[in-house]
Amino acid sequence: MQHKDRELFLVEIEQVVQEVGRLTGNDLTHTLLRQRIETLLDDFLLESQPIVATEATIVLADIRGFTAITESLPAVTVSTLLNRYFATMCCVIHRHGGVVDKFMGDAVMAVFGAPVRRPDDSLRALACAVEMQQAMAELNLEAQARAEPRLYVGIAVNTGLVMAGSFGSRHHSEYTVIGDTVNLVSRMEAFSLRGQILLSASTLAAAREHVHIGATNEVRVKGKSGPLMLYELRAVDYSTRLVAPRVEVRRSPRVRVAFPVLLHRVAAKCVLPFPLTGQALDLGYNGMLIDLPVPLTPATDLTMTLIPDLRTEPIGGIDAKVVRTAPRGERFETSLQFSSIDTPAYARVKQYVDTLLWGS
Repeated sequence: MQHKDRELFLVEIEQVVQEVGRLTGNDLTHTLLRQRIETLLDDFLLESQPIVATEATIVLADIRGFTAITESLPAVTVSTLLNRYFATMCCVIHRHGGVVDKFMGDAVMAVFGAPVRRPDDSLRALACAVEMQQAMAELNLEAQARAEPRLYVGIAVNTGLVMAGSFGSRHHSEYTVIGDTVNLVSRMEAFSLRGQILLSASTLAAAREHVHIGATNEVRVKGKSGPLMLYELRAVDYSTRLVAPRVEVRRSPRVRVAFPVLLHRVAAKCVLPFPLTGQALDLGYNGMLIDLPVPLTPATDLTMTLIPDLRTEPIGGIDAKVVRTAPRGERFETSLQFSSIDTPAYARVKQYVDTLLWGS
């Protein structure tokens, strides 16, 4: 059904709705019926689209650490937070002319370029991504006032060829996009930090003159033989300048781990005897959190050996500094920052983190 047919059909709908309104004498019924019919019509038009190959830009937003948040909250609170988040994201997506493709747990995926392709799809997608983060900042101010937990999202944006159309059977079908472009954006999203927007090289190329880039990260992802460059979006110039709010102080993704760590304290550039054995709790490119039997004073220098896998060589020669220590029962959770990052050991740590993020 073409756009003109839709308008004609809406005229007929309005005539039917008005007749229903006269019969019921209820203006609310009149309004709700019209809205419901229009929604069903739009859904039908989308789901009846033929499958075509087209270029599109995909925006994927996912709440960071939502599983941990839900463990400590009643189900009704979790559903309220999630519905408020989805409603906010959908409003932003629709305002920029995107299509909400699907919800996946606490993630939302939007498409720009299907079913209707426009020359500025990539720019509208980037403006949408920035406004998503701005909207999350506003939501968090409201949540703080209500004494509710704040939510942070990581966003990935990728541009490329997709197959778009109605997929399924006569029993159930839905309009969606599939293909390598979609698969890749889901891999990219795993590397995004709280409040961060990551772009692929293809999206950057499509909007290079209109974007301002921050940090870059070379990673390896499942399904790709070579490295992938990710670019942090700081701002986009599109009719007006939109700046992404700064949220995350970390400089890398973090992954939960559980493996032994052997530590030696360092004083006056001398490695002290009496090693400590700890348990790694989480790990990033630039630091880690470990569980220790004794407290360590902040700013203590350490040299460490990580033993992430008994089947591979331990990662030794890692220098670190204690950032903070917090008691947890009879033991102590200790945050460490790596002192040297341009070393073979650091490269192995980064490779290990990337592998846990995208799988072997």
